[in-house]
Amino acid sequence: MSHDSRVAALDSLLEDAGLDAVLATKDASIAYLTGFWGLQMERFFGVTVRKGGEGALIAPSLDRDAVAAAPTGLEKALYDAAKGNGLSTLYETFGSAKRIGVEEDHFIWARAKELTSAGYELVPASDLIMELRAAKDAEEIAAVKHACAQIIAVYEEVWADLKVGDSEADVNAKAAYSLARRGGAHPGPHILFGAHAGDPHGSPGSRTLQEGDVIVADIAAQFDGYWGDMTRVAHAGTPSDWAAKAWDIVKEAYDDAVAATMVGNTARDVDHAQRVIVEAHPEIGACLHGAGHAIGTEIHEPPFLVATSETPLREGMIFTVEPGIYNSEKGGIRLEDDILVAADGPVNLSPSALELRVIE
Repeated sequence: MSHDSRVAALDSLLEDAGLDAVLATKDASIAYLTGFWGLQMERFFGVTVRKGGEGALIAPSLDRDAVAAAPTGLEKALYDAAKGNGLSTLYETFGSAKRIGVEEDHFIWARAKELTSAGYELVPASDLIMELRAAKDAEEIAAVKHACAQIIAVYEEVWADLKVGDSEADVNAKAAYSLARRGGAHPGPHILFGAHAGDPHGSPGSRTLQEGDVIVADIAAQFDGYWGDMTRVAHAGTPSDWAAKAWDIVKEAYDDAVAATMVGNTARDVDHAQRVIVEAHPEIGACLHGAGHAIGTEIHEPPFLVATSETPLREGMIFTVEPGIYNSEKGGIRLEDDILVAADGPVNLSPSALELRVIE
């Protein structure tokens, strides 16, 4: 689907939503609608879509070349960020529209206050935009699969190079370089050893790999605007009884959660499939997170596979499925793949060996 087709699809929702226009401000939403990726920082970027399908990509003139190259039929409205905050340019793109849908989980309060003071009525519209972004088309699915293929290649480099005595910092730096060399943006390897792996959000540091350590390698990066996100596990030397048992538990949870990632189920069904297995083994470790999250132009995007979500799964959605079990003293085990919700069942977009690899 072209970017202009996505704008038309968004326009088709405005009447029923009671909106005169929508303002998208998230990087990922701007890119979804126009193909343009900017660096926001303190400057204002946005896309307006008015009823009728007209609108604009608003950006500072600093980004004029990238804006000019953006594959969109919308107006390209530039402003001088050294002389203003861009809101007067934004107002011009609204035309006569007054009731504006905004991404309420992103649009900052200070700008919202300025718009309301200028006479605009702001209405939450994040769900409206995500309704379109949630189901991926064939090109988007291929892009996620391509990103995963690059990550799989990096895993092979990591495993081939890893040895006892290596530090987390060095291993992560090498993986990040390999991702970047392959064209990955925002390379995000998160490779932890031993007890550090018992903290899903632990920070890689100076700890070195020791015999008997479990290794949890979560590797993610964005390629051509779309993310891949995977996790694989290894062990330095013969796996301990704990590691072998934890692996079996998580593999069973993974298999059941992937099988549940299908049209007709809800997000909470997928979470329940893994949670009922992991939580049955408190002697091994804890279940510290949901089953996963949607992925696309953002690495984490809704819907989220958590116990509180009744969101129905639709054909074309892509989720990470990533059950894990965590022990603060012994480490963690997590398996993660990117799973497409297809008409005839789940499809793994990141197929590679699922094994407790041994590092000699």
